[in-house]
Amino acid sequence: MGSGERITAAVALVDKSSNARVINLLNPEVLSVLYRSQGSNADSLISLVSQSLKDFLKDSYDISLWSPPVSGFFAEPLREFVGQSAEDVIDQVAGLHSSLYKAKPPQAHPRVASRSDHEIQVKVRNAAKHRIGLRADDIFTPNGIVEVRDSGRIHHLNIPVKTTEKVGSIISAWFSTPQTIEKHFLKAQSDLDVASERGRFGRGMFISLPSQDTEMKSRIGIENQIDEIHWRLDRIGCFLEVRDTPEALADEIINWASHS
Repeated sequence: MGSGERITAAVALVDKSSNARVINLLNPEVLSVLYRSQGSNADSLISLVSQSLKDFLKDSYDISLWSPPVSGFFAEPLREFVGQSAEDVIDQVAGLHSSLYKAKPPQAHPRVASRSDHEIQVKVRNAAKHRIGLRADDIFTPNGIVEVRDSGRIHHLNIPVKTTEKVGSIISAWFSTPQTIEKHFLKAQSDLDVASERGRFGRGMFISLPSQDTEMKSRIGIENQIDEIHWRLDRIGCFLEVRDTPEALADEIINWASHS
């Protein structure tokens, strides 16, 4: 089909009572994997051809006389098979001629529920308050924003962590693609660079990554992206930590902020 390769799509069965059956061997889910967006069309064609063959077998068993309603389909001559039931015979024939019989499409990985940077920042700040109480207010900014006045204008930077000596960003890696994480990282790095006031404040970045128990379709790509981020930040002297729970990330921020 398409490439010239023949695929067994259906099995025709005529029992001793001359009852004809035609069974499709390729379910719609498998066809959607094989032919992508054309899967439903392929399923319709197979159903059309199967019905045509079934109608033909009601009047004749000489299958060489059958003309498929669409090109690209062929029928092999009928052969005798013995089994305990019709289903047993179908399993025999399908098992011999169709490697896709009873095939199941691969299970899709469940999508990881996205968590925004703001959501992660709130969770980490709350975890820090649970750890050290009001002292967390000396580390975390009230709403995650720092205002910078320049030439009469006010600019807002996403800086959830700020002490007398350091500024820090918290970003989420709870996204489905490395590209999304890269976009969030670049924005966070830009805000950090401005907030550091040309080296007056030390810089730190903290990333929330789903745990290993969480299934992620692009986990390898995301972890590779974080390795790349680590390399970039290390080259410019920016601290980085990656943790999989808000509590663990809060502990790292508290420890980082308390050391000069």
